[in-house]
Amino acid sequence: MEENSLYYSLLIYSITNGIANYAVLKKEEKQILNNFNNYYLPRINKTFEERDIPQEIKKDIALIKEKINKENLYNLYTNLTNVIIKKDLSLLLKLIKGKYNSKTNTIKYTTINSKFHELMHLASSCYDEKNNIWLSGFINYNNKPIYGKALNEGYTELITRRVFNKKTAFYNEEVKIVSFFELLFDKNALESHYFNNDIYSFINHIDSYIGKENAIKLLLQFDYGFNLKIQGNPLYKLVYTNLELKLCKIFKLHNKSLLKQVDYFKLLDMTLITKTYQKTKQFIAS
Repeated sequence: MEENSLYYSLLIYSITNGIANYAVLKKEEKQILNNFNNYYLPRINKTFEERDIPQEIKKDIALIKEKINKENLYNLYTNLTNVIIKKDLSLLLKLIKGKYNSKTNTIKYTTINSKFHELMHLASSCYDEKNNIWLSGFINYNNKPIYGKALNEGYTELITRRVFNKKTAFYNEEVKIVSFFELLFDKNALESHYFNNDIYSFINHIDSYIGKENAIKLLLQFDYGFNLKIQGNPLYKLVYTNLELKLCKIFKLHNKSLLKQVDYFKLLDMTLITKTYQKTKQFIAS
């Protein structure tokens, strides 16, 4: 009896929480669509001067410089000026493994892998209070409502794994979805958009496949699922699966690269639900 009551409570929570988040999504979607052409990408003075690097991250920074094009690292060079690095196990009490605060230029971490992830946030963030600039990867905090959080965390972890050659469980589902997005891009171009804080070029590229309105809705759907996940709502899995299926459809309609086709099938092998749906659809069609 108690078990049934628990399931019922979870069901009610999932539905009401999902509806509340969906209402917020539609409101923000309307605002972003109406104002997208008025958003701006701040001009940043790029500097590539060598900085003193804290001893504990010298090897890590050397790896980033080795793996990432220098033209994409002006945020890194700037933030190394006065960065503070702290190991802080108290974060675990808040269920947080790491945190980068771009306003104070401080990294707090609990494990080596979480430190790597936060270093990527440092390398892709720009905070300039005097000129009202606050950017982090694909997120532009100057423009409201803020969007691109799921894309930003997923890509941050994807690029972290590549640079440091470490496989973690951080944002695993977001990494898979970002990998589907990446199939629609030249990898170097997507990397440049991320480190140069250019969400607008990201959206404009997806626009070339499905139109700007649908491109923005696709990005916001990712955020919607991400918010449900953070709030402990299991319905996020349905949102993520639906998003994967949409990205699969776009890829199959437009892909002309055999190498990307190989990457596509590898991704499908990691996403059981999407792969099963695709095969079932093919079976019915035949």
